[in-house]
Amino acid sequence: MPSSRRTATAPPLVALAALALLFGGAAVAGAPQAAARTAPAPAPDGTGSDRAAPSCWAIKQAHPGSADGVYWLQTPKLVAPQQFYCDMTTDGGGWVLIGRGREGWTFHYPGQRTPGNVRNTPSGTAAFAPAALGGDTVNALLNGTRVDALPDGVRLRRAADASGTAWQEMRWKFKDRGDWSWTFDANPPHPLASVVVDGRTYSGGNTRDWNDNSGSRRVFTYEWKNHGWQKGFSYGAGQSGASTSSTSHLWQDGSEGSPIPFTQVFIRPKITNVSYDAVPDPGTRASTVVPLVSNQTTPLPWGVTGVMGTGTGEEFLEVQALEVLGDTIYVGGRFKYVQQGATGVKKDQPYLAAFDVRSGEWRSSFLPRLDGQVWDIQALGDKIVVAGEFTSVNGEAGTVGMAALDPATGRVVPGWRTTFTRASNLTVKVKALDVQGGWLYAGGAFNHVSGGNPLSSKVWAVMAARVRVSDGRPDETWTPRFDLPVVDVDASEKGDRVYFGGYFEKVGDKPANSFAVITTSAPATLVPGLADWKPSTPTADRDYRQSVLEYGDGVWMGGSQHDFQLYDRDDLTRVTGHIMKKGGDIQASVVKDGIVYGSCHCPEFVYNGAASYENPTGWSNAHQIVWIGAWDARTGEYLPNFAPSIRSRLGDGPWAMTTDTNGCLWFGGDMNRGSWNSATGSYQWLGGFGRLCSGDATAPSAPSGLRLAGTTGGNKLAWSAASDDSGQVGYEVFRNDRVIATTTGTSYTDTTASGAVKYWVRAVDDAGNRSASTAALPVAASASTVTLLSKGATWKWRYDGTDPGASWTSPSFDDSSWSAGPGELGYGDGDEATLLPAGATPRHVTAYFRTTLKVADPAAHKDLLIDLVRDDGAVVYVNGAEVGRVNLPGGAITPGTTALTGYSTNAEERTPVRLTVPASVLVAGANTIAVEMHQYDRWSADLSFAMTVAATAAN
Repeated sequence: MPSSRRTATAPPLVALAALALLFGGAAVAGAPQAAARTAPAPAPDGTGSDRAAPSCWAIKQAHPGSADGVYWLQTPKLVAPQQFYCDMTTDGGGWVLIGRGREGWTFHYPGQRTPGNVRNTPSGTAAFAPAALGGDTVNALLNGTRVDALPDGVRLRRAADASGTAWQEMRWKFKDRGDWSWTFDANPPHPLASVVVDGRTYSGGNTRDWNDNSGSRRVFTYEWKNHGWQKGFSYGAGQSGASTSSTSHLWQDGSEGSPIPFTQVFIRPKITNVSYDAVPDPGTRASTVVPLVSNQTTPLPWGVTGVMGTGTGEEFLEVQALEVLGDTIYVGGRFKYVQQGATGVKKDQPYLAAFDVRSGEWRSSFLPRLDGQVWDIQALGDKIVVAGEFTSVNGEAGTVGMAALDPATGRVVPGWRTTFTRASNLTVKVKALDVQGGWLYAGGAFNHVSGGNPLSSKVWAVMAARVRVSDGRPDETWTPRFDLPVVDVDASEKGDRVYFGGYFEKVGDKPANSFAVITTSAPATLVPGLADWKPSTPTADRDYRQSVLEYGDGVWMGGSQHDFQLYDRDDLTRVTGHIMKKGGDIQASVVKDGIVYGSCHCPEFVYNGAASYENPTGWSNAHQIVWIGAWDARTGEYLPNFAPSIRSRLGDGPWAMTTDTNGCLWFGGDMNRGSWNSATGSYQWLGGFGRLCSGDATAPSAPSGLRLAGTTGGNKLAWSAASDDSGQVGYEVFRNDRVIATTTGTSYTDTTASGAVKYWVRAVDDAGNRSASTAALPVAASASTVTLLSKGATWKWRYDGTDPGASWTSPSFDDSSWSAGPGELGYGDGDEATLLPAGATPRHVTAYFRTTLKVADPAAHKDLLIDLVRDDGAVVYVNGAEVGRVNLPGGAITPGTTALTGYSTNAEERTPVRLTVPASVLVAGANTIAVEMHQYDRWSADLSFAMTVAATAAN
């Protein structure tokens, strides 16, 4: 066994079945930079990972006798080979199954259940629970083919009777669709160029609801009350034979006569030839997945509940503000209580509370008392500043609309005061804060501000102001004047400007349609040279802005009429935009790890590239959005793999978001349910707010020591393990520029190699992050070999701590006094044929071994293939000349020289390392093989030595 002083490596990844999901849809890791090479002939048949084909169609064309079943497929975009179910019979065959099920489809881009469910249970009652491949995997199967360019469209195979003995064949030919999307139920819908039903072609149509005025020739995919709000590929009215039976291929919730049939979804990309980028000899670079936060919420023990006052809409939600300072998250809004769990204890703590950012426990020492709603919170080093529509905090004067609080107790900070007033006895509402340099910027509904210690005189600041971070005193020289309230403020990190969004139409006497960019230099003026932004609707009273966010060279803004748009910072030209329907006003946004998250009352669809709300046009694709969406912060690309499992109490969604230093995204509003908790068998309870924490976006370490461990039965590869923070890692094995296998172990035997080849290996974790690969391992074409020395050959050995002298490797050396025994030799592992005396620690460093190899005609051989089992380092000599060393330093070797590293697993110790030595070192007759084995340290618990020698035939 390995030495007790060595560190154990991480356990291997779960079985290969789990890796099928891991490798699907991940980004190409370390994309090689050299020229492309064409995949070799003969055409692969898909019967093994090393024989993966580019499509089911390619298999059927090259091997017409292929039957329905599971095959290995691979494209350059799929990266590693995966198994899929292929229909090799219908209409010439070559169809790949991408989803199947009865009622309960989610149509989520990340897919449903697992790829194993799809391929291994393609039909029958066990397949009724829907399963679908992720959109990334479907796009990888397309390998760049547009969805609207599929010659045969998307195929729906629907059960036509309850017993599943009759079927309907339908083909959807898409219109204007590039990448894949599962949102067949989108509204507005995905347009179709044509629909084919049992061979009859109809022009036009859409994926949401199509029919030819016949119930059996209708398909609608949206959820419906009479279906218990279940989605599927429903027939129209008038169909018989359906029920809720677990064995019926036609399901209906009642007696509506519009059943959801068991349906299979296929595509048929007719890809027969692909090319893979050449892998450079140094190997591939590491790559990581997009660093999205998880779709699953992390449980929280406490929340906030109840709403102060009566009313509806955004004014009457539990949470409107979130802010993190140190190890505490501060939650503000209109809530009445803090509550422990769904049914636990409630404590009166209206409007503002604090919780431990790691454990989620309520901080009962933070007990401020406010008399009105909190709209925003800003951390300022040793204090937090809260803003809202309160008139008093802890009963202290000078705290109308804003107060600085001790972050531990909630007491008002002495000497820091800012107070607001508003004309005509209207309620002061300070709705947004942001800090830049020494100034705290504020926006809302107010007319005057005073502050500092003592309080300054009132400064005329209409709807916006800035006050000193040090004491809250307002800047009398910087006073932009908006005609209507401000809703959001974002102070540029570049220091030159501040962005404002809201309901206003003017700044001073200048027009500003609900969005303004103001200089930070006094006096406050509009930044010149910026274009007018474009609302999503021409109706002027419906284009207010609720969220503004600068990131890099871009500006994100969103608000009414469901838009979220990206603009160029320099001139405010539009880069791209997105429209959410149904519902969808953007309410908050935040950037984390280069991804902008935007929240909205939007549990349905987002139309990417669209700019108009009422009837989105020009959109590139429609995906699902679930209260929060994710976009690449620089390019504006929507990231559909983010689809969090959360629910909103009233349908208003999150109105506040922030991040913490633990990698979590916090969101708050009227949120009442999180993700499914398999441990409890229930959904997580959310009290107004929740958190989604980062997934793994760190590459594993690279494997090392790729070597040829033997050639019996194929090229036997072995390597040293990689490590990963997750503790789980698998490996991808390259042969000649493409991945031919995935494995959880540290060895692989390639049984189908032909001619000279090269190998690389890289590690992959269960999130899809890929390590840098090993350097290339060239392997020459196999040649006929003859065994010259077996593993069980007899060796003379010496292990007593003495130096045998300089001539011990010479054929003439007298070893008659040495002990003798067959291989394997050593101690500590229990697999030794000859047991060496281990002795007490500290043990001897070096063991010495000699044997004789008789060769009649050395010229008959080209190379010696020496497979050496070593623990830990070794030097090999033939007839007194060194022919190779392993895991030992260069230069002179002495009896006290220790190995460079210690092997940490039995697999590493027992996997042979190959030395290829020219057969010219041999002489006719007796040849002396000598080996010295060196330990890594004197406390090692084991020592292992064995050797086989084979020879290849001379040309």
